[in-house]
Amino acid sequence: MGAKGFTLVELVISMAILTIISVLGVVALRTSTTSVATAESKADVQDNIRDALASMARELQMASKTADDSLTPPLVEVAVNANPALGSPAELVFQTPLNGSGRSWSQVIRYRHINEDANENGRLDEGEDLDGDGVLSRRILRIQDRNGDGDTTDDGEQMPVGGANDLNNVQFVRVGDIVTITLTAEKFLSGRRSDPVRLTVSSDVYLQN
Repeated sequence: MGAKGFTLVELVISMAILTIISVLGVVALRTSTTSVATAESKADVQDNIRDALASMARELQMASKTADDSLTPPLVEVAVNANPALGSPAELVFQTPLNGSGRSWSQVIRYRHINEDANENGRLDEGEDLDGDGVLSRRILRIQDRNGDGDTTDDGEQMPVGGANDLNNVQFVRVGDIVTITLTAEKFLSGRRSDPVRLTVSSDVYLQN
């Protein structure tokens, strides 16, 4: 008997099946890769938010709840300022004690939210780089005139709080002895400009002084 080969129809069907299997494999691999990247980004965002909240809470809990103009420098109570500067939606202002006397307090400390992303698209566009560092800034700065010279431009007087640079919304709310800090972070996956990872975390800080 002569050898019997595959017909053209059988070959076409086989190729179609192999193509479908290949496409499904690529889709599965891409989905798996995206899921891993999303999980890693979410964990990174969560860690950054928690670090920033913990750093602020440790210092803020010692802040003064009342003002005293008789002291040098004058003591201010914890306050929230809206739109304190260009590219800054909000800041928290306070002072902490330098010793246990209740008469000696630090220079004013500001936790200022910096958000250069004016159109909220997650990337640095023309005219948004207010500080000229070439990076889209969405973070909290700790600002303090440490040497009392009247400005905050000296080394160490403006420092980022934690490692988060994806804070697109920051809210400070004071009610009595409690300051509530709410941070919302938004991080886009590499090469994608849709469906970003978003996370919101709040923390209540009890003022002790």
